[in-house]
Amino acid sequence: MKKALYLQYSVGLFFYYGVSIVGYWAYGSAVSAYLPEELSGPKWASIMINAISFVQSIISQHMFIAPIHETLDTKFLRLDKSIHSRENIKNLLLLRATVFTGNTLVTAAFPFMGDFVNLLGSFTLIPLTFVFPSMIYIKVKGKSTRLEKKVWHGGIIVLFSLLTIATAISAIRSIVRNVRQYNLFADT
Repeated sequence: MKKALYLQYSVGLFFYYGVSIVGYWAYGSAVSAYLPEELSGPKWASIMINAISFVQSIISQHMFIAPIHETLDTKFLRLDKSIHSRENIKNLLLLRATVFTGNTLVTAAFPFMGDFVNLLGSFTLIPLTFVFPSMIYIKVKGKSTRLEKKVWHGGIIVLFSLLTIATAISAIRSIVRNVRQYNLFADT
């Protein structure tokens, strides 16, 4: 487990931020928010890039919406019956359809929904991925850990807390700019 975490926070970050940095270097600040729009090449490559982006968005959305589904299941399903009972399956499908319909309606209403996703991501993704594990490490290890480890994890907490603030400010600025530019259910 420890090796996987080291790999994620070193090699994973290299590729995650490396793509952003190289993309900014190659295309500048005028690049589209959806990078595959900027790429040229054979049609099959474009189809593959879009398919991979689509699958990645489905997987990440499922991962982040799973706690919402779990909460709704606990509240609305009959816990005294089997999860596969007719009543629970009916309620499960109804709950999932309601959440999906609500998400679709909100996304259609706001053509700049990605900015809201960025705002929520700045408050959840960065702290949960980087800050929280370091805080847990410091809390669990306490006084038994070496000073270098405390400084390392303290630095991660400070750096990624600042990154959280910066990304939140950026997302709020984008929302304010787009609120002035778009109307509800706009076609662009």
